[in-house]
Amino acid sequence: MKVSIVIPAHNAAATLGECLAASINQTYTDCEVIVVDDGSTDATPEIARKFPVTVLQQPKSGPAAARNTGARVANGEIVAFTDSDCIPHCDWVSRLIQGFSEDVGAVGGTYGIANSGSMLARIIHNEIRGRHARFSYEVDFLGSYNLAVKRDVFNALNGFDENFRAASGEDNDLSYRIHDAGYALRYAPAAVVDHYHPERLVPYLRAQMRHGFWRMKLYANHPKRSGGDKYAGIFELVSASLGFLLILAFFLIPWPFLAGIPFGLAAIIVLWRSVLAGSMTASTRDLRMLIAIPVFLLRDVARGIGLAWGVWHFFILRRTTA
Repeated sequence: MKVSIVIPAHNAAATLGECLAASINQTYTDCEVIVVDDGSTDATPEIARKFPVTVLQQPKSGPAAARNTGARVANGEIVAFTDSDCIPHCDWVSRLIQGFSEDVGAVGGTYGIANSGSMLARIIHNEIRGRHARFSYEVDFLGSYNLAVKRDVFNALNGFDENFRAASGEDNDLSYRIHDAGYALRYAPAAVVDHYHPERLVPYLRAQMRHGFWRMKLYANHPKRSGGDKYAGIFELVSASLGFLLILAFFLIPWPFLAGIPFGLAAIIVLWRSVLAGSMTASTRDLRMLIAIPVFLLRDVARGIGLAWGVWHFFILRRTTA
């Protein structure tokens, strides 16, 4: 069974070399690797051409469109996706392949961490690890950073929705459509790609604002899924909404004592969620991980702002993309 590995890349010169070196050295040998340069302005295409891979180029259109571009020329019965800031383990493809059976439309794995020296990266990774620890064998969401889909299923569903112009929500959308078409989604925890998580707070919060914005398009497409999925449940929406209300309280309530009430409530909820998500699992060994509490509080505020923006854009103005 041939596998086509598709990697979208935009200004990925810093990490693409590691990604491609790992992708072409899989223990599963019947693979081809396709890199789609999504309008990069750095050395991304030059780096890609140093490797025995197919390199495609397109004007900047977003990762959903880039993945579709790669999938259109794929020769494999299975199309596997990872990102240019990920480093697949050598048995990544073989672990994904083991998860397929007749009723399975897609198989996905988990993250390792490529930059464990960063405190913020460790905080983010520990939360993801906690979420994945609660996954069962069958799931309703798989992330596009570590995903394999039967090509005939992918083509029948027209691939990723290219109206998702940024890296957020397009994998949820595809997962929901695969699941709604009657196929199982299988989680393979042994299929691992190490990921370079964000290391700077401001870009991370900016990305979280973007996630909140595009999640509203996701809910506009799939209103029955507004309660979330097995990765991000209803509490995700509640905490982001609380973050937005927190900002409103800060600007609208003039008395410091009263303004502190929603901050205190938010901190309690974020702490509770942090513990449940596993983000505090290292705290007994490293008290510095307690910084996760304000980080996630700020994260929920950022998501809440994006959420409110998305409600306006996708529900009130009824736009389909940005």
